[in-house]
Amino acid sequence: MTISTVQTLEVPDVCHRWLENRGTVYELLIDFLGNWPSLSMIAEWSRGSGISKTAECSKAGKDLMKYLCGRSPGELVRICEYEGPEYRRLLQQSRERQAVQSHYKKDRCAQDVTDCYASAGVAFNKLNGEADDHIAIQLEFMTLLHDRMLNNMYDEYSMLQLIETQANFLEEHLLPWVPSLCKDLKSSTESPLYQALFSLLEEFLAQDLRMLKTWQHSRETVLV
Repeated sequence: MTISTVQTLEVPDVCHRWLENRGTVYELLIDFLGNWPSLSMIAEWSRGSGISKTAECSKAGKDLMKYLCGRSPGELVRICEYEGPEYRRLLQQSRERQAVQSHYKKDRCAQDVTDCYASAGVAFNKLNGEADDHIAIQLEFMTLLHDRMLNNMYDEYSMLQLIETQANFLEEHLLPWVPSLCKDLKSSTESPLYQALFSLLEEFLAQDLRMLKTWQHSRETVLV
């Protein structure tokens, strides 16, 4: 299989920027969807470079940057005081089960997710008793695979396997239910933080799958 000269020139640059940013975006989503938004966490993200990397990926990332960055200490305190109860209401208390795949897919998906982790040699130390198909745990699995992929950049076969594993996990265990989760929770809040986060989650996962397949195609072409 061959690709055009234009594609051959463009793909490495596109993939380079994506690889630089994707781990940070996953980390941000895990922090805010899996943890209460403490003042220290909000302050750390507001002054770090991670938000700007996220802003490169989507409009929702830009909205998040606008909401959190350049704030005074007093403003960050007020953001924390407002967003903390929203986290508990949306993700921690009565609606907690809605943040799991099995709430939206009434099949064996929870066990399938557990089996997928086991086949990759992954076992999570879940301090808060999250289910294996909780959104934050699934995102953490993607982060682990991303890190493994970066450590196998010089082993083309292993890297391609890890690309395929990530693409399959997105297609089978994240994208079938995350859009419904985002729609439900965005309609349940006026929080600027969680409106931006749920939009970012939906936009980024779809983009991430496209980029994985683009990179997979470029690497397979090199091997031909």
